[in-house]
Amino acid sequence: MDRVASVVVICLVATTVIARRDSSEFSCPSSSSSTTAAKLRDQLVCDYDYNIRPVKDHRNATTVQFRLLLKYFQYDHFSHMLSVDAWFTTFWVDEHLKWKPDDFEGIKSIHLSSSYDIWVPDISIYNRKDQSTDPKAIGDTMCSINYQGTVLCVPPLHFDALCVPNLKKYPYDTQECTVRFGSWVHKGEEVNLKFITPVIDTEDLETNGEWELVSFKGVRHRGNYSCCPNSTYPSVDVVLEIKRNSHTHAINVVLPLIVCILLTITTMTMSPLNNDRFILSCVSLIAHIFHVQNLSYSVPVTGENLPSLLSISRDSTLLAGVSVVLTVLLKNLMQNKNQSPQWVSVTASVLIGSRPGQLIFLPDNSLKGAAAAQKHEDGETIISNLEIPTNSSSDWFVFAKFLDVLLLITYVLTYFIILISF
Repeated sequence: MDRVASVVVICLVATTVIARRDSSEFSCPSSSSSTTAAKLRDQLVCDYDYNIRPVKDHRNATTVQFRLLLKYFQYDHFSHMLSVDAWFTTFWVDEHLKWKPDDFEGIKSIHLSSSYDIWVPDISIYNRKDQSTDPKAIGDTMCSINYQGTVLCVPPLHFDALCVPNLKKYPYDTQECTVRFGSWVHKGEEVNLKFITPVIDTEDLETNGEWELVSFKGVRHRGNYSCCPNSTYPSVDVVLEIKRNSHTHAINVVLPLIVCILLTITTMTMSPLNNDRFILSCVSLIAHIFHVQNLSYSVPVTGENLPSLLSISRDSTLLAGVSVVLTVLLKNLMQNKNQSPQWVSVTASVLIGSRPGQLIFLPDNSLKGAAAAQKHEDGETIISNLEIPTNSSSDWFVFAKFLDVLLLITYVLTYFIILISF
């Protein structure tokens, strides 16, 4: 009985040893492929785990370098979205994908799938607009591997990144958009992310009708955080500075504003007694209102700063509305038949006490001719009160005319200050 038990134990041990030996022998069976390239592929992917970082010592970091081959970009300031189409050129070294070319008829490179054959870094775009999709920048593509283990992947990449606009100088604005790349789960001691200088290649960039790429740069952040003092989480910022091609926008929003401003100033040069001034003032106000509404469709209501153009349009609309009210008030003041107070009469006398004042403030040629100046021995010019028909009507007219000229000067200076501030 003991002998039988011993035989059974020996058989079990022998079976286990044979099974383990057979398992090790057939984990990577000889390739039955007819071509050398296929045999090389079979050897490389045999017993390869694409979920594990490709290092023999886990304490060594995998250095990943990348560059964007920019093909096209578009920016929408309404949705705060920068859309980019590019080729994502990526390099790293896979220590498990090395071979001797002499063993495979001199083959020095091979192509393998990034999805099923080899490990690829989980580089992601942190400020992607849609966070619900797969964050990986390297999708399904074929990668080139040379015999030294260097892996090159150039997958097509499309992403929409968040970029809040600064519209203060709209439509002559320049936007700075940042796209941040980094590993999704690995720390810097595992995946060391770097960029290739220059970080963007624009050789094949298609021109954009609305935006022009002015400059770009890459900025690497080490990624030290107080929560994790013993680890780093590096990231790379790709910064694009884009400038708006403002020709069309200038025609749509700037030129109408200039016309509205000139229209308002023109009304201020006309006499308040002229009915055309009131009509033109109303037309100017209506034109301003339509312009502000048109501008509201061209500029989003959100952003870091209020567009200066919108502020100018707002102020100009206010001035146009005030000019309508002033036209009515000045016309009534000029036609006032009531007795003028003493200070109005004194002001009128001072204003017409010179030849320029007579030309500017007196209502007609008969009054201008009647205001003959007499000279005293000391050279001072005064107006003879007996020769000038200084009734209340003319006093009100001269005073209103003075206010009208003063308002014209005020409007011109106000618009000048507003425009130079833009």
